Amino acid sequence: MLAAAAELIVERGPDNVSLRQIAEAAGVAHGLVSHYFGTYAALVKEVLRVENDRIEARVRERIRTEDGVPLAAGIMDVVFDTLADKRYLRLFVWAEIHGDYRGAARPELVELVDTIEAGIRAALAGRPVPSRSRIEAVALIGLSAAYGFAIGGRSWLAGMGHDPDDPAHEAEFRVQLARMMGAHMTEESGREAAG
Repeated sequence: MLAAAAELIVERGPDNVSLRQIAEAAGVAHGLVSHYFGTYAALVKEVLRVENDRIEARVRERIRTEDGVPLAAGIMDVVFDTLADKRYLRLFVWAEIHGDYRGAARPELVELVDTIEAGIRAALAGRPVPSRSRIEAVALIGLSAAYGFAIGGRSWLAGMGHDPDDPAHEAEFRVQLARMMGAHMTEESGREAAG
């Protein structure tokens, strides 16, 4: 059912799919979809949870390839690459606009911050590390900037007189964002920022 829901949402957008259409695509009775998910918003939330699990796995893999060090640039690459998928972005924005998802606990975000914190602690091995609140603040800054750029970046670049199709602008934004995040993260521990 989730696979059918994800496929239809990708194809038509979250506002153009019903539980009945999902049931038909999955080859099950409408009542079964309603039984498992209750509401359409709950189904979208579950599809988004699966997508977020994939993102977290990609961040973990990126940290592993960076020898266990969660570099801001690597994490931002994963986030920006995810948000380049307009399907995911539409799904996220739709879920945020609809009250059933907004303000809900997000274990995947806690796990993501846990992963980043564990990587920092391992990399600094006994040296001062940023506080949990600093790590969370940096994660929020990165997510906010990345989502904001994904939604409005093209319009803002055009408004500044730049070609929004020139990939150099997004690349520069990623570099500068990662530098700012790295500097803010290390500021508390008194260490120099790394890419």
